[in-house]
Amino acid sequence: MQRTPGGAVSGCYQGLPSRVFMSRVFNAPSAVDLNAEAFGPQWQERLVWQLLLLDGELAHYRISHAETSQQWRAVRSASNASGNVARRLEHEFSLAGRLMPQWALQPLALLTASEGPWLILEDFGAQALQEPAEAALLVDRFLQLAIGAADALAGAHAHGLLHRDIKPCNLLEDADGVVRLGGFGLSVDVRAATALPLADAICGTLAYLSPEQSRRVERHADQRSDLYSLGMTFYEWLAGRLPFEARDAVEWVYCHVARQPPALTHFRGDIPPALSQLVLKLIAKNPDDRYQSALSVRADLGECLRQWRQFRDIADFRPGQCEAHRQPSLSYPGTAALPAEAGLVPRTSVTMLGGRDTLDLSSVMKAAQAMRDESQQDRLIEILMRNTIIHAGAQRALLLLVKNDAPMICAIGQGGEEGLQIELVEQVPGRADLPLSILYRVMRTQQRLVLEDVSADRYFGDDQYLEQHQVRSALCVPLIKQGQVIGVLYLENNLAPGVFTSCHTGVLELLAGQAAVSLETARLHHQLLEENARRQDVENALRSARAKLSQVAQATVMGELAASIAHEINQPLASIVSNAAASLRWLNRETPQVEEALHGLRDIVNDGRRAGEIVKALQTLARQGPHHRRRLLINDVIRHVVALTLVEVEQQKVLMTTHLTRSPLRVYASSVQLQQVILNLILNALDAMSAGDQVLRRLSITSEVVGHEYLVVSVEDTGPGIDSRHMDKLFNAFFTTKDKGMGMGLAICHSIIQAHGGNLYAMPARYGGATFVFTLPVAR
Repeated sequence: MQRTPGGAVSGCYQGLPSRVFMSRVFNAPSAVDLNAEAFGPQWQERLVWQLLLLDGELAHYRISHAETSQQWRAVRSASNASGNVARRLEHEFSLAGRLMPQWALQPLALLTASEGPWLILEDFGAQALQEPAEAALLVDRFLQLAIGAADALAGAHAHGLLHRDIKPCNLLEDADGVVRLGGFGLSVDVRAATALPLADAICGTLAYLSPEQSRRVERHADQRSDLYSLGMTFYEWLAGRLPFEARDAVEWVYCHVARQPPALTHFRGDIPPALSQLVLKLIAKNPDDRYQSALSVRADLGECLRQWRQFRDIADFRPGQCEAHRQPSLSYPGTAALPAEAGLVPRTSVTMLGGRDTLDLSSVMKAAQAMRDESQQDRLIEILMRNTIIHAGAQRALLLLVKNDAPMICAIGQGGEEGLQIELVEQVPGRADLPLSILYRVMRTQQRLVLEDVSADRYFGDDQYLEQHQVRSALCVPLIKQGQVIGVLYLENNLAPGVFTSCHTGVLELLAGQAAVSLETARLHHQLLEENARRQDVENALRSARAKLSQVAQATVMGELAASIAHEINQPLASIVSNAAASLRWLNRETPQVEEALHGLRDIVNDGRRAGEIVKALQTLARQGPHHRRRLLINDVIRHVVALTLVEVEQQKVLMTTHLTRSPLRVYASSVQLQQVILNLILNALDAMSAGDQVLRRLSITSEVVGHEYLVVSVEDTGPGIDSRHMDKLFNAFFTTKDKGMGMGLAICHSIIQAHGGNLYAMPARYGGATFVFTLPVAR
């Protein structure tokens, strides 16, 4: 094996399969015969292979015959290739009759082998123009290559082919300076595709992809899509790099749809302004703003070359000035000349297969992953803005949140040469910030609003903001939580119409739904932190008060009150922690279960409110104020507490059953205080069973009516039961058998039931364990 000057490995290739079958030879020159008999019995051993380049899933080789000096170009699947590569090679071979040698590499044969097909093409020693000089090209050299590339592309278009993968490695220059096109595996016959609708696909190489090929704008891909890719190639030749850099497919699409390329003068100062404008015209976001044919590009490049060679400058020239003049059609030997009208038309449609759903899923998963562990509202807003703007292809975006029943701008996102900038603000929206007519329409209808071309919209076109700003595409999406608008996302793009397509606004709504949930979660988290801070302040105040009361010999009374508050508040807090942990597990799954997490968050809100009501009730008790009682069904109270404790019951592996009366009789009581009693009895039962080694852990809750006079509720467990020595002390304050207990739970329950005119009892259960029963009088 030898290493060539270019770094490629060459030598007698021994890895070609022993059985290689010729499927077809097309238009092969008389001096070229790929049949085995031409080279003798060991013909494969006389072939020298040179790896030229790897292009994604394709590997390009040069094959030379050691004795005859004949050579060919071969393309095969790379080791990581998908099944689509074989179809691409077969498709390119099927176009052999339409690919003229003046502008394209001609397929000669399609070989079949165990590892996949080999496409054999003619080879005149041409080199791919991928980083042709490993640096930016001189202007004179660039113009020569650009004219050759435009000629080759014009030839493909004149023969009814849309290439769809124009890039440097598919443009090849031979020793005579002729530039030819290769890589027709993704091309389509435009004339046969004119009646096909827009499809659901992304087709081509991401770095050179036109906005309409990315399926992010409501436009068909046509000849101008190839011109965009040609413009990206020209930019790379002149600047020595592409105008954009991206980390994944989603960001590449965003760059092509919403980012303006930096001026070529940013990278080098010897490029005439007219030439820079020519390249920028090719890569305009809106196809209507680009060159409309490769012939027009060829004409302007020819004028540039003429002026450059004569004056070493391009001064008296305006890119596109030849667009209005009729250009002569290219004519090739053996091919009838095609008039310009017979070429591709601007609205030609192209069917593309597969890809957009994958891109949308990537966007959603990327956003979900970024938001998964983020609870800080400011950081969360930045993540939401960045992911939404990139997915939508917006230049500018505003996030408004509803505060005190009025929208407030909370964040502004703006794309520029330095990338995407997110600014957190808090200001009332005005006419200079966004179109208020669109904002209030969306808030009133709770429906998204998509404007493909704002300049042509009669209803919103009179808005003062739209009159002052050249907005082309606009999208406004409401953020809805439990049927209420909690915010609005406004997006705009001033580069092209139809950017916010109807086919992927559903994904944007999904992102908006995630935004609503995440923002609400962050808000609740912030409220919880504030509540904890306030509770800390209350606890500090209580400690201070207790210190003062201790000076007047009332430490015992205040100690009992503080213990009561700590015990009762600990129950809803334990439920909050349990629900929060469960919600995190739902969100941390491979496919986040948002609805389950929302259910847990709602329980957290309810527990927080219940904790506040407990505090109020204890404050009322301390002031000896009236209790808030009403007529209620005892079963409703039981069901509410059972729902709150389901997670903890499942974690303890306890079977909980309920047998509730169907009687409509009610009690006159405080629902909060009765919830305290039932919750305390259930938690005590769970604690008792967790300490034992019972095979069956069962908790039974029943309610029944006795003689239309009393409602009786019992809570029975299968724990170790109650020691007979402790039976008389169970309801005494500060008495406990737990290591960490405060001895206030049953004492408070006993006092609450007695205050409601009932009694609380404890007794052994029927099959071991303990049973707690309380009675309440029926409301008259």
